[in-house]
Amino acid sequence: MPQKHRHREYIGYRVYSAQRALYRSLEVGLAPFNLTPGQWNALNQLEEHGAMTQKQLAERLQKEPATIARSIERLVQRGLVKRAPSRSDRRANIVEVTPAASSLLSEIEPAVSRRHEQIAEGISESNLDTFFDVLEQVEANAQRLLAERGQHRA
Repeated sequence: MPQKHRHREYIGYRVYSAQRALYRSLEVGLAPFNLTPGQWNALNQLEEHGAMTQKQLAERLQKEPATIARSIERLVQRGLVKRAPSRSDRRANIVEVTPAASSLLSEIEPAVSRRHEQIAEGISESNLDTFFDVLEQVEANAQRLLAERGQHRA
C-alpha cells in the first residue's frame, strides 16, 4: 500500500494555507480603500522607517525590485508616494510617503484593527503570545537554513 502524503502535517503547508486565507481577508478589508495588501505594507514600511531607495524597500518587503517598482508607480499616480532621484546614486530612486498616504493609513487603521480582532476571536492573549513566539522561531529556523545555503534574503 502506498504511503500517504503528509504535507498537511508540515509547518510550511499550514503557515502557507493560513497566510493565503489571511491575505484574502486583508484584500477584502482593504478593497474599500483601493489598496492591495502589498501596497498597504509598502506604505506602512515607508511611514515607519522614512524615505528609502526602492531597492531598500524591496529588501524590507522581501519582494523583487521589479514588483516594487510597479507598485510604487501606482502609488505615485495616486499621490500617496513621492519618488525622486537619489543625490548620492543617480541609478537609485528615493521614495517616501506623502501627507495623503499618512492620512489614508490613519483612516485604514480602525478597519484593519477590527479585522485583526475578528481573526483573533476566541484566541487568548496567552495563546497569541505563544503563537507569535513559535512563528518567530519558525522564521529564524527557516532563515538559518537559507543562510547556511547562501540564500539569505532578509
